[in-house]
Amino acid sequence: MASLVRARRTLLGRDVAVAYAVIIALYLVRTVEFRALQIPAYLLIVAYDVVEVVLPFLTPYYPLGFPLFLYLLALVGAGVARRLQSGDGSTVIRTVGGVCLIVGTISLLFGASIGGPLVTPGDNPTPLVITATTGGVLLITGWWLLGRPLRGARPSRRE
Repeated sequence: MASLVRARRTLLGRDVAVAYAVIIALYLVRTVEFRALQIPAYLLIVAYDVVEVVLPFLTPYYPLGFPLFLYLLALVGAGVARRLQSGDGSTVIRTVGGVCLIVGTISLLFGASIGGPLVTPGDNPTPLVITATTGGVLLITGWWLLGRPLRGARPSRRE
């Protein structure tokens, strides 16, 4: 019985719901006309395209597969937030931090995959710079939201 409750909390808990809402919000921001906000949604779409290449039987089931993929990302983001939580703080903010870490990692992996072909001086480095910057900003934001220090900073002593 305890394992059923634990599985339900892990698969359908508040953290997963918050992470899924954040990922859906990142995806829906693609409709905003400000291009910099569209980058995370584009990265989510590209990540699912990679999944479709690896698992081609999912291609005709895009309306089901893509939301499931986003849900799996939410599970991972919530799990990362639980694993890396540091002391006090809102679990909602920590979960948003976990999602930022996941999308930032996707961004850096995508940048590494397109950065490999940039071997000649005539190649355009703009996509690599955009994905690296987006990934870096998301990773730093996620780390900060999780309450982790960026450097070896000592916690302040309160008297």
